[in-house]
Amino acid sequence: MMNARVVVVFPVYNGAATLRESLQSIADQDFEDFRAIILNNCSTDATPQVAQRFCEEDRRFSVVDNEIHLGAEDNFAKAVKIGAGTGEYFCLRAADDLSSPDFLRKLVEALDADKTKLLAACSTKSFNAKGFKLKHPAPDIFDFRANYAKGRVPRNLTFPSEWIYGVFRSRSLDILMARWYELGNPWCFASYVLSEFVIRDLVAYVPGPTFDFREGSGSQQKFGAKRFRDRLSQRLTYTLGCYRLVDKLPPAGLLAKAKFFRMCWNDARRKTRYKLLWIF
Repeated sequence: MMNARVVVVFPVYNGAATLRESLQSIADQDFEDFRAIILNNCSTDATPQVAQRFCEEDRRFSVVDNEIHLGAEDNFAKAVKIGAGTGEYFCLRAADDLSSPDFLRKLVEALDADKTKLLAACSTKSFNAKGFKLKHPAPDIFDFRANYAKGRVPRNLTFPSEWIYGVFRSRSLDILMARWYELGNPWCFASYVLSEFVIRDLVAYVPGPTFDFREGSGSQQKFGAKRFRDRLSQRLTYTLGCYRLVDKLPPAGLLAKAKFFRMCWNDARRKTRYKLLWIF
């Protein structure tokens, strides 16, 4: 198998309808030093045939087949480990998502320019039946550590959860896996995992390129909590798990810590979309 600086891994289950378009989006990148791995999760549709035909056309692409079907969290975790163990940088790509042609080049350039960053990410162009909206991070999430030390903490940690599809430095694996299963549920785990990267200033934000995300996967209906007790439990798990990151921040006063807890609680509410008692 060829070596490359960037490894793009496609964890795919029954994605035949859109897979070729997504693969072509990577093939058309103006950054050429990559290889792509299609991780087929025991698909029952034409995914294997679509993948194999594409690999025959472009030798930068190859297929890995799971021996047994894995749950969403496990399959994406396997994709992360494959990418981190194979290239200097890696990124994930769903079977129905696209990106601008300069996506890989611009994000790799950002990581090359700043060795302290573990993730390079850009804006998300989020598509639905009505068109698309461009999702940007809030300016107040940057320089988080320095601002926290001064007692300045944003009310919300606003960034696109689709940053999970950004370009990671391979040594970010330990941070990713340490938080990967803490929520115990696939719903919102991307935002939860990424919160550490944002809070510890490990993200290089790159304006210009876009990650093109198609809404409508039904993940909230599939994985979201239905009962009040489960919603409360997940909100608390999200809040407390993020609040533990205070131990990785510079020393600060009680007021800053209180603001940090408020931010974590607000973030848990906004990212899970769970309302409790119609009030908070």
